[in-house]
Amino acid sequence: MRNSKITIFDKEIVMRKKILFIYTNYSSFVKTDFEILSSEHDVIKYQFKPVKGLFKTGIEFIKQFLYLLFNIWKFDSVFIWFADYHSVLPVLFTRILNKKSFVVIGGYDVAKIPSLNYGVFISKIRGFCAIYSMNTCTKNLTVSNYVDRKVRWIAKKSVTRMIYNCVNISNSDSKEIEKENLIITVGIIDSDRTFLLKGIDTFIEVARLLPEHEFMIIGANKNMIKNLIKNMPDNLEIVGRINHTELIHYYKRAKIYCQFSRTESFGVSIVEAMNFGCVPVVTNIGGMPEIVENARFVVKRNMASISELIQRTIYIKSGDDISNFQNEIIKFSLRNRKKYLHNLLIS
Repeated sequence: MRNSKITIFDKEIVMRKKILFIYTNYSSFVKTDFEILSSEHDVIKYQFKPVKGLFKTGIEFIKQFLYLLFNIWKFDSVFIWFADYHSVLPVLFTRILNKKSFVVIGGYDVAKIPSLNYGVFISKIRGFCAIYSMNTCTKNLTVSNYVDRKVRWIAKKSVTRMIYNCVNISNSDSKEIEKENLIITVGIIDSDRTFLLKGIDTFIEVARLLPEHEFMIIGANKNMIKNLIKNMPDNLEIVGRINHTELIHYYKRAKIYCQFSRTESFGVSIVEAMNFGCVPVVTNIGGMPEIVENARFVVKRNMASISELIQRTIYIKSGDDISNFQNEIIKFSLRNRKKYLHNLLIS
């Protein structure tokens, strides 16, 4: 099982790998990678449960240590989402046993925003765990060039490979989509911190400056936002958490998709919106400019500049420039990520 390929009668056969897949939360992008790897390899999931407090975290460490002690020999490699507490022992075990370990760096693990208590490096212990994992693993799989640069700056001995995060790109024809003069943003906004991290305050203020246009926040806790913002603009609608099918309906309706995050390693919602013909308007933060290659739609966090850009963009006719966005996002396809991950694991 150590050899990735064998040749029989001049035909190359790829051997299935045994992979230990370690994660904390089974989010959509973690689930996607598990499904990608499982399509070609034998993958076993292990969850390091995210708990609060040193005692409970210590229990998780002990459980993980015992699992690795008795099972690590069964696997060819370990695939870990995020560098944090949960990545240290798997990386250490694979290093000792000369096995491969891959750590996906998603953004939170290279972040530090003290004012919002956000990022692994808010904690010195977690920061140490992240740096050790990055420096010691076989390869860090970064989700954007922005994240890749940060890893190499933080962890000087790290080895990186940038593989963009992915979206299941459909074959939708934006020219056939009937667009409304609707401006949307999407995010799971359920706390004061996510409200600010995703720049929802900026989105609301822009809506206030453009009362003639319809704005919509999708995925937010309506009561929480109304408690934070007492005088909501009349032209702003808040839609709670919805399923993906319903979300696609809003992507198809909207002409402009906005993302004004204060930190953003990639931006899955931006890609999804572009796939359904939305014109993206994003701030020049993190990995977002890598997605929106057309600099006309990347702007600084300045209310006047954002408002002016939206005013110009809202009158773009369906099909003008919009079809170009679908060509730009092919590199973020599920097919591409699947190809790169498989090539990496069998090399």
